[in-house]
Formats: sequence, structure tokens, C-alpha cells
Amino acid sequence: MRIQSSFFGKLDRTVLICYVLLLCFGWVNIYAASNPDLMGYGWDWSNEAGRQLVFIGMGCLLILLILLSDARIYPLLSTLIYAFSILLLIAVLIWGVEVGGNKSWLNIGGIGLQPAEFAKLGTAIILANLMGQRDANLTTWSARIKPLAVVLLPMALVLAQPDAGSALVFTAFLMALYIEGLPGYLIYMGIGSLVLGVLALAFPINQVIIGIIAVATLAMLWSHAKKRLKGMQWLKHPAIASTMLAVVFALGVQTAFDNVLKPHQQIRIKLLLGQVDDSGAVGYQTAQSLIAIGSGGWTGQGFNQGSQTKLKFVPEQSTDYIFTTVGEEWGFIGAMLLLLTYTILIARMVVLAARQKQTFARVFGMCIASILLVHYVVNIGMTLGLMPVIGIPLPLFSYGGSSLWAFTLMIFIFLRLDAFRWQTLS
Repeated sequence: MRIQSSFFGKLDRTVLICYVLLLCFGWVNIYAASNPDLMGYGWDWSNEAGRQLVFIGMGCLLILLILLSDARIYPLLSTLIYAFSILLLIAVLIWGVEVGGNKSWLNIGGIGLQPAEFAKLGTAIILANLMGQRDANLTTWSARIKPLAVVLLPMALVLAQPDAGSALVFTAFLMALYIEGLPGYLIYMGIGSLVLGVLALAFPINQVIIGIIAVATLAMLWSHAKKRLKGMQWLKHPAIASTMLAVVFALGVQTAFDNVLKPHQQIRIKLLLGQVDDSGAVGYQTAQSLIAIGSGGWTGQGFNQGSQTKLKFVPEQSTDYIFTTVGEEWGFIGAMLLLLTYTILIARMVVLAARQKQTFARVFGMCIASILLVHYVVNIGMTLGLMPVIGIPLPLFSYGGSSLWAFTLMIFIFLRLDAFRWQTLS
């Protein structure tokens, strides 16, 4: 065995640098978004900047515990970690505190915890353990049931809160499963359903036309498949099955939209589709966000000098809309450097995952990279008005302890596995 003193040199420096940069730059922008006006403001527990420093300090303790642990313990603890995260999701439905219309928070010792954030870690680690078993494969439906079930269970519990944004993040695990052999037609089926669903909402009067197009596509696929398949076997053709399910989904979208989504969620989607103009209410956040980002120009208005930020025109600016502070105070250059940092971090995570010799570490790394990607794309897209306002934080950057601790655990557990990949799980 190699001596422990050489361990820290084995941690991937690129990921470490990105992690520290995001953490530090995030705190600087949280400080600015908190609108400080007193000396020592950033060290005061009574405000967000001060609390974030405490959260960062606790995150450092988590890092130390992970680095001092034996990497071989994580597959053994995967079931326990997943079960605990599910129990937390159930607990929040019973004893949770309602914030912003969602029952997503548990108040433990005066500290609010969001179980959905830790459920991502639990799902990633149990999925890695399942795919790391010798007989694991995704070639048959019977083999796919268990991996898909461990993803759908926490996703359903999060939807019950209801927290559509956090639930959406769980679709990231499909990327990792696809890399491990999940058939592509299942992904295409989901994309097709999404496209048809958006069309059905964007053009409700023309739903019949959309249906005709879908049926015509189905007929063409059927004629192609029938030439090679006998009898009713054409029904088993993946493309046909995918199209049929996508059509059924699209036809049911309007009913689900009217009866499942809450009014404010409906308005957010209609705003994105350009069906309503409501810059004074639900659309206010996006409108003010774009104003703040646009006012930054190339180099920004300067640290703690943003007018939109100082006057608090943008709601939730230290959490879901933290990117607006970057755009306003650091400008286009600062925003691009932030996006570049995230891109490097995610790309490096993928590279590290791909080089793992053990399936557990590889799948876990791909899961973390996928979660980071979804958070990154959805949050920035929401801030720029390209996606509905669903409220998920920018990883390692937005204010909040739960998200910071969950991502810290995920990233450093993976770095721990990577540092000793020649030794772990042998």
C-alpha cells in the first residue's frame, strides 16, 4: 500500500480547482446579493453571506471525513444511504415545512434541510452499486426494472411535495444508464413525447393535425417493419412502440396540464411558450433577470455595484437567480468564465468516470456529471428565460446548505474512489 501522505496528491487537481473557484466566487456573489451595508456583514450568522460561510465550513468537515474513509465502504453502505434518503423524503411529506408552496424542507435543530438534495446522492450510489454487480445488464426489461425503480421512487416522492424542479433532476440518471447500455429508443421515446407534448400545448387548436402527423409517421414505420416481421410481431418493433407511446402522451398532455399542474406552474409554461404576457406577476422574475444580466455589459458594473441587485428587483437572487448577480456585476466576461468553469468541471468528471476500471466508480461518476449538467443547464436556461421557472440551485454557487453539502459529498466521494481506483473494490 502507498503511504497516506501521498494521498492528497492523487486527488484530481482540475476538479479541486473548479470546486474551490465555484465555492469562492459563489460566496462573493451571495454577499453582493445580500445587499450588505455594515462592516463585518459577511461574518454575521443572521444573514445569508454569514450562514453560507458556516455551510462551507461544515462542507470542509465532510470533505475531511470522506478523504479519511476507506473507499471500499461506499458500495457496502449504498443500500443504507439510499434507504435513509427515502425515509427523509417520506418524513418531509409528514413533518415538512412548507416554503413557496412546496413541502420540501425539514427543520432539524433550527437548520432547514432539503431531503431531495440528498436523495440525488442516495440514488446515484445505489444505482452504481446495482450496475456494479456481476450479472448487471440493461438488455432486457426484467433487468431494467430494478435500476429504473430506484430512480422513479424518489422522483415520485419529490413530485408529491410537489417539487417539479427537483424531480426533473432525476431524469439525469437516464444519461448514466444510457452509457451503461440502456437502449437509445427509450431516450428517443422520451424526447419524442416531450416534443409532441410541447406542440400540443403550444398549438391546442391544431392537436388533431399533430395527431394526424403522428399517425402518418406510425403508418410509415409500420409499413417498413411489416416487410420483415410476420403477423402481429410488428407491434414489438421498438420504433413503433415508441411512437405509439409518444402519441398517447401528447394526447394526454392538455388534460394533465389542466388538472395536475398548479395555476402558477401553468402560467410559467405559457410564458415560455409565448401564450401570455405577464411581466408584472409570474413573469416578473424572468423580466427583471434579463434586465439585470443585460445591464452588465461586457465587464459589469463592478462588485457590489449592481443597481438591480442593490435595489433587490430580482427575487431569490442569492439562490435560484444568483446568475443574474454575476451578469450584472461581472458582465459578459465574468458570466462566460463562470460557464467555462462549469463546463470544465463537468467534462473532467466525465473523463475521470470513463477511466475507472470498476463499474461502481464509473457509474457513480457519470451520475454525478449528469446531475451537475442538468442543474447547470436548467438553472442558466431558467435565468435567461429559455426554460420555465422551476427553481433549482446553481451547484456549489447558490446560497443554501443542503445543495452545497449534497454536491460536496457526491463530488468528493467520487474523487476518493478515483484517487485509489487501483485499490478500491478489488
